Amino acid sequence: MFTREDTKAVKGMAVIMMLLHHLGAFSDRYALDFQGFHSFWKPFTEDGYLGVLTANVRLCVALFYFTGGYGLYKRWSNGKFSLTKSVAGLYQSYWKVFVIFIPIAFIFFRKEPDTMPNLYTRYWIADGKAFLVSVLSNFLGISDSLNSEWWFFASYLCVLPMGLLFCMATKKSRSFTLDIFLVFVIDMLVRDVFAGLPRIEALSGLGSNFYYTHFLRMAGTSPFFAGIVFAKHQKLETWKSYLYQFRFSGVLGFIGCLGVLFVRSFILGELIEIIHAVSFVIFLSLFFDSLKPAKKLFSFIGKYSTDMWLVHTFFCYYFCETAKLVYSTRSLWIDLLILTAFSLGSSILLELFWKGISLLMPKLKKYLLRPATEQSAPHL
Repeated sequence: MFTREDTKAVKGMAVIMMLLHHLGAFSDRYALDFQGFHSFWKPFTEDGYLGVLTANVRLCVALFYFTGGYGLYKRWSNGKFSLTKSVAGLYQSYWKVFVIFIPIAFIFFRKEPDTMPNLYTRYWIADGKAFLVSVLSNFLGISDSLNSEWWFFASYLCVLPMGLLFCMATKKSRSFTLDIFLVFVIDMLVRDVFAGLPRIEALSGLGSNFYYTHFLRMAGTSPFFAGIVFAKHQKLETWKSYLYQFRFSGVLGFIGCLGVLFVRSFILGELIEIIHAVSFVIFLSLFFDSLKPAKKLFSFIGKYSTDMWLVHTFFCYYFCETAKLVYSTRSLWIDLLILTAFSLGSSILLELFWKGISLLMPKLKKYLLRPATEQSAPHL
């Protein structure tokens, strides 16, 4: 079986991979005066394996898309999916972080361009109009200028209606082969066809068209549609059950995860991200089933994966003081633990804060809203 707990555990692993990616894959974003990572196994840092690893755990993006599509189909097939509620829920998760961290950024981490590198000066906006435009466009999810890693929000927001259309269009299909073929066609279109349309002189205006840039240039989103197909035909359960019959399936799952990362790193790159994502999810699920404590831990982390995605780069990139703490040991793994602690701890505190606000809402409504007997419009 592939349960909701499995989905949370996969998301938990995906968000840790995301933290590792952003921590080590961009040397130009290291904290001030950081001299780079070192390791007891010198080839890890000296021969570039660290760079290969931190670059290729970007597979996490495909994992988020895949589990998102999987969940969408499960809810849609049970009659519990509402596009309006899903979009509203996504915005709610986004705004819960936005209204806390963006004010903190402008109040406490506003650095002058003359004294700091560009990475730390994005919250220095001297012009009032530019400030309002920046905050509002980011608040609506149209821009990611206040946190570049929030690009995923707009992408995921756009893929939701496309996923719903895909579910409706393939509703009558009973062929897994046909459905997954359509996913590969979509992947080809968004990677190679739609992306090249603005280079045609007659279609050059598409590059600035809102609908084109947000709905047709969704490169990398094909695992979302693959998640829909695998949920529809229950292939995760089928393939996982087949592998589960082997002895030491947990070891097989661990080796399989390493194998997927190796193939992605040194052989195929991102060319077949659909297959990478599916294979990694199945192998990871096998591994977690054989190691229950690890599954519980990553399920707990997965519960806060959305918040952790939204907050972690503040700590390792944009807040200079916290970035120095994150990059304080020169050990990739210890610094990853520090970043995880910052991200998970703040995510838990955020959820507790908003839970407290929700408990106070009935009292706040008494002060903010008129009693029902006084809400009728006055007579003119």
